[in-house]
Formats: sequence, structure tokens, C-alpha cells
Amino acid sequence: MEDLGSFFRRYVDAHLKLEENALDDFFHFPCLINDLSGVQAIGSSDDLHKYHHSFFDELKNADLAMAKSMVIEQHSALPGGARAIVSFRFGNSENNLIFDCDYAFALLKQDEKWKVIFAQLDGIRYSDLY
Repeated sequence: MEDLGSFFRRYVDAHLKLEENALDDFFHFPCLINDLSGVQAIGSSDDLHKYHHSFFDELKNADLAMAKSMVIEQHSALPGGARAIVSFRFGNSENNLIFDCDYAFALLKQDEKWKVIFAQLDGIRYSDLY
């Protein structure tokens, strides 16, 4: 089974595609995302696409060219589950930071693949350039 570090590297790399379905395989449906606007219930891939639409637009406008992830903390939960705290960094083609953020995740192992069932934004720090 894939370790969480590899899972989140693939997850953040998928953002570079800036395509609405790029993140579908990483999420279990239904799932919850808790961000700055509150808790969002995501029942389907269509809901996920709507949720990420403005975020992907923001990344396109900022000239996204680099995305990195680092698992800060991870814990095994019940069999078939895990939780992790992950730090993300997004940069543009001039190697300038767009923003960085931290998320806490709850994951479920489904058919030997990790799936996000809950994501909670801990903090987001925008670069002074944006």
C-alpha cells in the first residue's frame, strides 16, 4: 500500500493539472471539507468540482507552476484509516510563493488506496506578491 507521503505528493501534483477532475481519485464520496467559509459537504465528484472551481481559477491567475507537500505528522487510526497533518506550498513560474497552507486530514483505505474523508484547513498564508 502507498505511504501517506507518496499519496500527498501525488495529490499536490494533481493540482498542477488545473483540471476539474484532477482530484477526484483522492476523495471518498461523501466527505467533508472544513475551510475558512465553514464545513462543506461533498457528496459527489460534481460537488468537488464546484468546490474547487474558484480555487483552480485563483491558481491559474497566479501562474501556478510549483506545488509541494510535506507530511508533518501522521497517525494510524482504526484498521483501514489514518490521520495526517500536511503542509502545502504553491509557487509560480518565477519561483515566487503564491501561498502556503496546512491541512489536517482523515483518510480511509479503500481497495488498497487512500481516500480523503475529511480535510480541515488549519491556516493559509498568502505571499505579499498576491
